Amino acid sequence: MRGFSLIEMVAAFLVFAIGIGVLMQILATSMRNTRQSSDYTMAALWAESKLDGIGVGEPVEAGRSSGRFDRTYSWELDVQQVDPAAIEPPPQQQAGAVGVAQAGLGGGIEVMPFELYQVDLTVLWGGNGGRVRSAHFSTLRAVNPDPNNPQAGGPGRPQMPQMPGRR
Repeated sequence: MRGFSLIEMVAAFLVFAIGIGVLMQILATSMRNTRQSSDYTMAALWAESKLDGIGVGEPVEAGRSSGRFDRTYSWELDVQQVDPAAIEPPPQQQAGAVGVAQAGLGGGIEVMPFELYQVDLTVLWGGNGGRVRSAHFSTLRAVNPDPNNPQAGGPGRPQMPQMPGRR
């Protein structure tokens, strides 16, 4: 029996080394993509928590603000009031379609006044010797004007009576 020659062994080792090198590169790329995906997912979760509180726990006001979620993630918020009359409705799907204003309401609806705000949130992370990454989130918030505010044009809303012993 004849064994493998030295050249055949070196060639086989070279093919093996190239294969392992390619697999290591694929693994490194996969790990980097997984880390980036995790970072973007975390940014989306932080953004969701920030956007959910706007208009619920605090009134919506136009302006800019910024802050930090934790040591890694920070945020920049831009709120601008939008004129609802300036927004164009989507075109009708069919030429003979009944409009929303006529759908079961006898030809019209009463339009209640509301204020519309565009909320733009940018979540930032990274920057420790690396590249700063960011994710941008945008939504609209509709807010009923304060009926107790004379500038809102509405009459004052009666206050609910307080239960004894409760504040």
